[in-house]
Amino acid sequence: MSVYYTLRSPDGAYAAKILPSRGANCLSLCHIPSGISALRTCDPDTFELDNPFLYGTPLLFPPNRIKGGKFLYEGREYSLPVNEENTGCFLHGTLHETPFAVVEATENSLLCRYTATAEAPYLTYPHAFTLTVRYDLANDGLKQTIAVTNDSDLTMPVGLAFHTTFQMPFVPGGKVENIRMTLPVGEEYDRDMSDYTMTWELIEDKDFHAALESGKICPAEHTISRHFSRPSDAALRLTDTESGYSVVYDADDNFKYWMVFNGGNKDFLCVEPQTWINCAPHAPAKMGDVNIIGIKAGQTHEFVTTMKVEK
Repeated sequence: MSVYYTLRSPDGAYAAKILPSRGANCLSLCHIPSGISALRTCDPDTFELDNPFLYGTPLLFPPNRIKGGKFLYEGREYSLPVNEENTGCFLHGTLHETPFAVVEATENSLLCRYTATAEAPYLTYPHAFTLTVRYDLANDGLKQTIAVTNDSDLTMPVGLAFHTTFQMPFVPGGKVENIRMTLPVGEEYDRDMSDYTMTWELIEDKDFHAALESGKICPAEHTISRHFSRPSDAALRLTDTESGYSVVYDADDNFKYWMVFNGGNKDFLCVEPQTWINCAPHAPAKMGDVNIIGIKAGQTHEFVTTMKVEK
């Protein structure tokens, strides 16, 4: 039986459920006064029967796809396992399903830790490192802090993301046709649909981009699978136009990209903040800085996301 940790904000307005045994995934965030359940959740003991990336806030490390699972960084070759046979790619990693140790738990916070060592490495990733996930549930919502410490002797290339999956509708008794998405975006990137990696070309769709930024997109009316750059301080806002309530999801400036996906489904929407572009280690020079974060030996880098309900 899987063990949840339940957090409550000091004023009792929010409750969150975290599952350390599945990558410290926040599987539920509820706003008690409105009855809103923001995240798509499931029975934690049936993850093996479902797509594990479509519930809660799965941690992707490294995120998205790496063609062939191989890349060069500082002249060193990295080889990660190909776990998507039909595309020949490495996809998302396994931290989302890996047990984390609980380091500290209070009524409104939880700190979980994963440690990779030379003797017990993370997949075939050739760096020892410590990754912690901290949740703090305050009166103004949920803060998630990821800290990655490089315990190896060489600079460690890092990319991470969350496959954050929102419940549609999220208001009790609400209707999906009443939900509007506001999402500030920059450039949109084309992908090769044979393996979902990048063509390194841009997509021009000014009308859709403008509708996203102005809050006119009803996700349930679209089949969405799009990859964008993310402007500084850009936040997702999902608004139920009938009740006036919104779910707001933000991330710090480490996260330079968005992936938005529903696959034509009406009961969920994934909005994924990503630190690097899809298949970043293979990006050509014309793409410029694709935000492969290099953490030097002994140093720590932090990543922060927040989620709240507003009216």
